[in-house]
Amino acid sequence: MSTSITAQESPVLHDYKLEDWLRQTYSQPPSKAKAVKSLTWKQRALYAAGHAINAYYTLSPELREVSNIGKLVDLRWPRRSIGFESEAHYWSMKDAVIANLAGLLRENQPAAYPVMLYEQQRVVVPELRTELSLIFQLMWQLPWTTAQPGDETSGHKSLIVQKFFWEREPHLEKAFIHLSNVFCQTAFGCVPKRIDMFYISDGTVQRHTPQSEHVTASIDYLDLLRHAVPGGNRLCACCRANAGTAVAFAPSWSLS
Repeated sequence: MSTSITAQESPVLHDYKLEDWLRQTYSQPPSKAKAVKSLTWKQRALYAAGHAINAYYTLSPELREVSNIGKLVDLRWPRRSIGFESEAHYWSMKDAVIANLAGLLRENQPAAYPVMLYEQQRVVVPELRTELSLIFQLMWQLPWTTAQPGDETSGHKSLIVQKFFWEREPHLEKAFIHLSNVFCQTAFGCVPKRIDMFYISDGTVQRHTPQSEHVTASIDYLDLLRHAVPGGNRLCACCRANAGTAVAFAPSWSLS
């Protein structure tokens, strides 16, 4: 007789823990991966930008048009230049964040209300016997007029998932796509219509269009990595170490 799995029984894979593990494994020099404890200037800048984004989309579309992005960023911008390369770097980064955010936000769903705004959601994935916990920065529902004729699941397929990064980090981007695919397929019965990734450091956007056939690859990817992330498994330390080498064989596809 088969037994069902519940959220209480299953281990939890948190998106931020997976991102932290990937960043330490691939983005930081090995000698510094475990030594970095204080927030970097990039993390502090991203923190301020995140609060500005949340405040901006809390406003109605009419008020967004007249909002001052600079003032929203300034609310959480570091008061001192500690951690930045210099005083000039401190101010130049602030100016860049304000300018790039203004360009990104003004053109992003200007007349719509997000269906999720920095909300943490959880779902149990039976194939993984694991619960996924994701913080959705922005999720939108496109107008029903964009649905394809005869598509009974068009309501779910009209979802757009978005995330803001400081800069390009391919391993984190890949993880975000896989997590979004598996979460949306499990929770809503379909992958998102589109996944957008915004980069605050240079004001660029990368858009990815998932396909339903990618879900199996996404599940395989998470199955490999869930044993490596602290708190996301119930296996031994040896299994977690082995998962670190297995990530190189995880499924991938073009993000174009």
